[in-house]
Amino acid sequence: MKQVKLFFKKHWFITIILVLCIIRFLFTYKLPNFYLYLMSYDDGLTIEQFNSLISGNYLGIYGVRTIIKGPIFPFLLFISKIYKMNFSTFFTLLYIFACIYFIYSLKNVIKNKKYLIIIFVVLLFNPVTYSQDLFQRLYRNSISITELLFFLGSVIRILFNKDKKILNNILFGISLSFMFLTREDNLWTYPVIIFVIVYSIFKNRKMKTVIISLIPMIILYGSLNLVSFINYKHYGIYTYNEIQKSEFHNTYKKILQIKDDEKIEKVAIPKSTLYKLSDYTKTFNLTREEIDRFYKGHASLRDEPYKGEIYNGNIIWYLRLMINNKNKFKSGKESQAYYKKLGKEIDKLFDDGTFQKEFIMPSAFMSVPRKSEIKELPKNIIDTILYTTKYKDIKTLTRTKIYKYDAAINSYYFAYGDYHETVKIVSKNPMKYEIIRIIYMWFTIIFSIVSLILYLRNIKKFDEISIVSHILMVCYLLIVGGVAYTHTTAFHAIRPLYLGNVYILQSIFILINLYRFKKFKNNR
Repeated sequence: MKQVKLFFKKHWFITIILVLCIIRFLFTYKLPNFYLYLMSYDDGLTIEQFNSLISGNYLGIYGVRTIIKGPIFPFLLFISKIYKMNFSTFFTLLYIFACIYFIYSLKNVIKNKKYLIIIFVVLLFNPVTYSQDLFQRLYRNSISITELLFFLGSVIRILFNKDKKILNNILFGISLSFMFLTREDNLWTYPVIIFVIVYSIFKNRKMKTVIISLIPMIILYGSLNLVSFINYKHYGIYTYNEIQKSEFHNTYKKILQIKDDEKIEKVAIPKSTLYKLSDYTKTFNLTREEIDRFYKGHASLRDEPYKGEIYNGNIIWYLRLMINNKNKFKSGKESQAYYKKLGKEIDKLFDDGTFQKEFIMPSAFMSVPRKSEIKELPKNIIDTILYTTKYKDIKTLTRTKIYKYDAAINSYYFAYGDYHETVKIVSKNPMKYEIIRIIYMWFTIIFSIVSLILYLRNIKKFDEISIVSHILMVCYLLIVGGVAYTHTTAFHAIRPLYLGNVYILQSIFILINLYRFKKFKNNR
């Protein structure tokens, strides 16, 4: 017994961490997983690509959906299958590892191990991390929080760990690669990446530091080009994502630039603009009748609130589908040739004045807001903040009797009418999960105000806590602002699916600023 006490006294921190990890593992490793098979561009695509990887066919036969989203999530499902783990077990292990990595990185900022344990507990058992939208669903957002912790941990290690600079920058590059090959909407990471590189170089102005600081970008662009090369070998198109980088991307932005004859709220490309393409270009070989027929078949979906039009959240996908249905591209090479030719025709029509140009946003996913939408944006930002503060709609699926079971991948599947609206799957959150949700809600409501006051009072400081707080605040505001902007100009976006990272960012922000208060009390 004495030896046990001595061991615990010496290794208490690691022992508690391990015990907490075991508890978390037992808490979530058996939770059921599910997918929405009707979401052909989301869950449906993920499952198709997962099955293709299992059969040794990479991401499958080239089609309109093949290279529109990052390949990381299907590959992770594939790895889980290889090691014969159910997905919840695999996701639990990934998240536990991410929490450990983050806490050990945070030791460079917070020296108090007992307080690190508190942060670890809050991250480990955050209800978002085993919610149906952000853990149980077989969709790429389920690993976004895990990637976030690796991202933040790597940033902290580079900024405040004087040792292992090369290793830390390599880890940062790997975390960025995973993020950029999982989702396209990583605009919020850019200010952090730039700050980390500039801060590192400014702190130690040597050529060696400059080279080391560029390692993350070398790894990131190396990874993107490696995936692009693999896609080229399989599909004849050198890109990691057709929506981000391809002739389709270039031409789609030109179509967005065509001045509309009419302005319709949340509609970036009205049907009248497609009529123009049909009338004035040879390459866009759809007739008005074919366009009308397509719209009649797709614009009447339950998630389409605009009669006769396709709103911003879907137009990018439906336009590709419409063109592909007509031209039957068999490879990325054929697709590239078509969109390059169409792009050149549009340029000529701009040059001769047939088409008038209008301003567009830098991202193909963002549309220019109308005046009414600009007025609505501040309200939606506040609604987004309140939504995440209250942990609204965070639920965990435990009862699966009403759902069909897919034995091949050990998951449940079903159709769901509303676009991404999975919060209604669980009518009543199971008691133990609801209790935890309420605890986190009140913790966030009460201490977010206190931590914000502490942050503002120390905003001019440039110590470790302030730097990390600034980074967290920038990421938080950019994601909240981006979701609110999308909600205002495109589609219903204020939901857990798009806000997963916000819950974790606000928890870390609160705790790291409360630590400043604790540190102040200890000094007194």
